[in-house]
Amino acid sequence: MGKQWVAMAAVCAGAVGLTRCGLFGAGDCLLTVGPMLTVEIRDANGRAQGVGSTVTLVDGDARYPQTLREDSLRVTYFQTAGASVVDVVVSKPFYQDAVVRKVRVSRNACRAGDKPPATLPVVLTLAPGAPAVRSAHLLPPRILLDREPYTTAYTFTPVVDATPGISTAVRWRLDGDTSGVSLDAQTGTVRYRCQRTSTYPTLQAIALADTTIVATAALAIQGHPAAPNDPPCS
Repeated sequence: MGKQWVAMAAVCAGAVGLTRCGLFGAGDCLLTVGPMLTVEIRDANGRAQGVGSTVTLVDGDARYPQTLREDSLRVTYFQTAGASVVDVVVSKPFYQDAVVRKVRVSRNACRAGDKPPATLPVVLTLAPGAPAVRSAHLLPPRILLDREPYTTAYTFTPVVDATPGISTAVRWRLDGDTSGVSLDAQTGTVRYRCQRTSTYPTLQAIALADTTIVATAALAIQGHPAAPNDPPCS
């Protein structure tokens, strides 16, 4: 508990401008954030560990979980009610839960144009016996490819959570109907090829250090013509 309160005090003291919006009393940290609270998640080595984490706001008996899938570092909550005091619980497979208690999130303490963003940093600690390679994710987890002027090519980012010193390299693979897309197996770049039928293949990134750890991303490949006035592929 002592370490948690030290962390919260650092957040409040470092949030320049928050004290002029309201005072935080003993046991509470007043984060005047407008409708948003951002939680940044790292491990003890400073590496982003957000993707795959679940951030839960606990307000009495109510729990509001959100699993982070599209950002390797942060998750943002949108507060729609007034002020409330919540506990923030961050969990991730093979890590010990991190809990920051009595975070007071206030929507209306400042003027409409004077609500600075607030960021809550959280550090995750590995659980005893955690494997050397723990998870893999692809950012983003899904994408639509289409002909110009839309996105015709995209390079995915693999995020492999492994112990320092263990390779985080991946091998790429396309599964499903790949007639409308090509893959650069060196870079993880997928490119659109125009065709008549829409297809939905899957991109995989397989961790070389442990081939049982696989990240996937869903691809939507737009076919043409897609409407009566849509020209066919040339």
